Amino acid sequence: MSKVSRCALALLGPLTLIVGFAVINNSIPASAGASVFASPQKKGKDKGKESNKEKKSKGESAAPTQKGAPALWEDRGDISRLNLVLGIGSEAGKPKPPFKFDKEDVTGTNPKIKIIDANGVKWNFKFDEEVHSEVAASRIAWACGYMVEESYFIPSGKVIGVSGLGRAGKFVGSDGSFTNAMAEKRPENIARRAVNWEWSSNPFAGTKELSGLAILNCLLSNWDAKPTNNNVLGMYDNNGRVKDWYLVADWGGTFGKTGGFMSHSKWDLADYSKQRFIEGSKGGAINFHYSGKMSAMHSVPRDHAQWFLGVIGKLSDHQIRDAFRAAGASQAETDGFATQIRKRINELQVAAR
Repeated sequence: MSKVSRCALALLGPLTLIVGFAVINNSIPASAGASVFASPQKKGKDKGKESNKEKKSKGESAAPTQKGAPALWEDRGDISRLNLVLGIGSEAGKPKPPFKFDKEDVTGTNPKIKIIDANGVKWNFKFDEEVHSEVAASRIAWACGYMVEESYFIPSGKVIGVSGLGRAGKFVGSDGSFTNAMAEKRPENIARRAVNWEWSSNPFAGTKELSGLAILNCLLSNWDAKPTNNNVLGMYDNNGRVKDWYLVADWGGTFGKTGGFMSHSKWDLADYSKQRFIEGSKGGAINFHYSGKMSAMHSVPRDHAQWFLGVIGKLSDHQIRDAFRAAGASQAETDGFATQIRKRINELQVAAR
């Protein structure tokens, strides 16, 4: 074989590969090429959802790990159209039996157990009289634009595999049966920041939104509004951004009488009806008759109270009653508590003029 022929053969192999790649590349549409080498980025709500799914598939938490923008209040739009039976929740989001026992929760002062429902969702089941007050108060707080945790009143049910109960044993039978529970969701896509914020020191000091939250605690007679019940939850918003929500995480000490260790009450219509709400007004401020663990914010600027009235004042009597129906209240309790709330809203309107 001549020297020229050997050189031609040596060049033929690489040339064939180059031509082959060119043919293949020209046969793939541009859009297909993009999908092969780079997945299109999701925007807004879908972006956050895809991120959560990817994390879960890797065995990681779907909750945001990075810090978010502080948030306290958001506009609910037409408040008169809100459903206070479900509040922040939904029919599909309710705990689905059968319930499987996880362990007893010994934190706080009320008996609680942790369970997993049929959908694999984790819940805290709380018992005692707070189950009514917390559900009703959280519905009203949510309607006023404040963040709350998703919760539902469960009249009765049964938890499978219950064992070794301490204080919760008074409310959960040996066979797992129970009555009158509040189920509070513990979703995997929410970061519990373990931050307890102070009423006098937080990112919202001096704002009308913080004043509104303080007024709401006074209006609902929440004697237990202590900093350790003020938490921060990290969540993705509908655009995939992270927000750190500052909230009152425990509304159980409501609808009774504010006061000290031996004098307060909760879910007591007679005490709530006798409890004073407004102390008076002076120098452009409204003073509230409050005795409890909210260490500050017993007085707010008049214009802040006027703003809050523009929010809570739009709730109808029917909606307020729905909040108590959702909490398992009797008809007498529903009518009585709703009447007292309307009375306090009217008192605030007079003081804010």
